[in-house]
Parts: sequence; structure tokens; C-alpha cells
Amino acid sequence: MSEARKVKILVLINKIWVYIKHRPKMDMIRALEKYADVKYWHEEGDIEEILARLDFQPDFIFHYDIAWNFGLAPKITGLGQIDIPKGCYVIDVDWKPEERRNYFDENKVDIIFSATKHPFLHMFPQYSERLCWWPWAINPAVMKDWKEKKAIDSLLMGLVYIEDKSHLPADKAPKAMPVKGRYAFRDAVFERMRTEPGFVYQPHPGHRVVASSGDEEILVNERYARELNRAKIFYTCGSRSRAGGVAVLKFFEALACKTLLLAETNQEIAELGFVDQVHYVACTVDTFYEKTEYYLKNDAERKRISQAGYEFIHRHHTIEQRAKQMIEAIKEKCQIG
Repeated sequence: MSEARKVKILVLINKIWVYIKHRPKMDMIRALEKYADVKYWHEEGDIEEILARLDFQPDFIFHYDIAWNFGLAPKITGLGQIDIPKGCYVIDVDWKPEERRNYFDENKVDIIFSATKHPFLHMFPQYSERLCWWPWAINPAVMKDWKEKKAIDSLLMGLVYIEDKSHLPADKAPKAMPVKGRYAFRDAVFERMRTEPGFVYQPHPGHRVVASSGDEEILVNERYARELNRAKIFYTCGSRSRAGGVAVLKFFEALACKTLLLAETNQEIAELGFVDQVHYVACTVDTFYEKTEYYLKNDAERKRISQAGYEFIHRHHTIEQRAKQMIEAIKEKCQIG
């Protein structure tokens, strides 16, 4: 971008980077700094008082996701009473939809950035003209080919419902589990694959794990990327929302680490350019096992798809590209610059 003056953006967000699982979210925000003049605010308060204290007149105010009772963003009053264009972020469309609607209206939000498109439009069709789809993306400095030996045949990571945990070692027993059936594909993979040689399951580390002297044992960030890079095959699903399939971050991360992704498909990833048997392999609860066997036996095909998926993500779905998309959307919709 060659503009003489960068757009000034005030980002209202909690200090989410202290929770190491959330650092990829902060990476997406910090990528804006290359293309905009960005200031941050982390405390609750009235927006006019905040602006007076900052001595910074933004062109645009970006209020991060208010979900989980302002777990990711501070509670800010007065946004609806100021003339500065403003936007927010929506990650989980299922979180208190009526409260979301009230927030959009009371604060006169100009742009609603959302991690999803179709689930958002299903839940909030009246805000379609304000929607800017802002899907997840990877930080290529972390999610990359670490040149690890492919020592894991197939890998499953994250939340699954486990009926009987007695057979799991203590470090593999999940600290929390989702409602049964929420991640039906992952659950099916775990139940079918857990006794297979070469299969590895790694539980979710927890959303609120903070940095400590034991960080080296937690599979997040670089350690998480290296674990993905060690696997020949990785499984995930995108059916997190009641409103439809979601392009969860794992879709991007697995491919970025040059690992073959076996996953349930959905409309979101198709529109983002993911092509079955080109960038990843689409499967269901009924077909993932046979496809696992096939791609473990056919190294050349597995490596071809893994390479294509790797190049695709690093070309089209990085945090730098998302930053450019946000700046362009702000300029266009709010007529800034």
C-alpha cells in the first residue's frame, strides 16, 4: 500500500496474549501494524474518556469479540454516541445471539467482522450489509514446515467426548470435554483410531493456560506446529456452530505445517478455496478410516496433496493477507482515506 497516511485504528481488546492458546488471535491483530497506525486499549471504560486519555484520534475503532462475558474484549460504553466509524469481531455466532443484536444496534456498529460467513448470515441475516467475512489465518513464522521427521501416522488434537477415560494415561485425559456429539467427527475418529498403531491423540491444553515455567510441555504455538509437522495425517471437523459448518483454525494450521488434512467439508472452506484431493481430503465418519489406510500406503499422493495444501495456505491465508483485507474493508465501507 502506497498511501501517504496510514489509517489510524484504535483496538479495544483484552490482554489475551497472556493466555498462550490465544496468541494466534493476537497475531492476527498485530499484523495490522504493518499497514495502519494502531493503538490498543485493554480496560473497561467510556469511549470518550478513553480517547481523551490516549490523545489519539482514530479513523476507526475496532472492538474485539464481546463474547464469553467480555472475556476477550473490555466492556466499553458510549460507542453509539460517537461519530467515529466502528467495527467489532464475532467468533462464535452461537453465543447469546440476542445480546449480540442489542450490541450491534446500541453501539451503531458500522462493520461486523466475522470469523464465519454462512453461520453468521443464518443467525443474523438483518446485518448482511454490515458483514465483512474475516476468517482465521496463520502466522507463517510459526505455522510452517519445521522439517520434522514424519514419526506420527495419524494425529487428532483438541476437544473430544470420551465416554471411558480409564484407558488413557494421565497426561492424555482431557481436563474438560464438550457436550456429547458436538464434535461427532472427532469423537468417531478417536473411538475408531485409538487402538491403531501410529495414532496419537493430544488433548486440548485449555483456553486459559498462562505462560509459566512449564510452557515447554504444553502443545501450543511452536510446539503445536511441530507436532502437526510430525504427523502424516491430521483430522479435524468444522461443525462447531448450530448454524452450519465453520472454517476452524485447524483447517489452516494443518495445511500450513505440510500435513495431510482429513476433514469433514463444509461450505465455508469450499468458498475459501479448499479443494478436495487437491489441498486436503474430504471424508465423513464412514470414510475416514479407509482413507487413512489409503493415504498411509500411498506416500506419493499424500505428499502431493500436502505440498499443494501447504503452498495454498501460505499464498492465500496468512495474517498479513488478513490485515490487508481488513484495511481495505475499513477504507471502502467507512470511506476513509
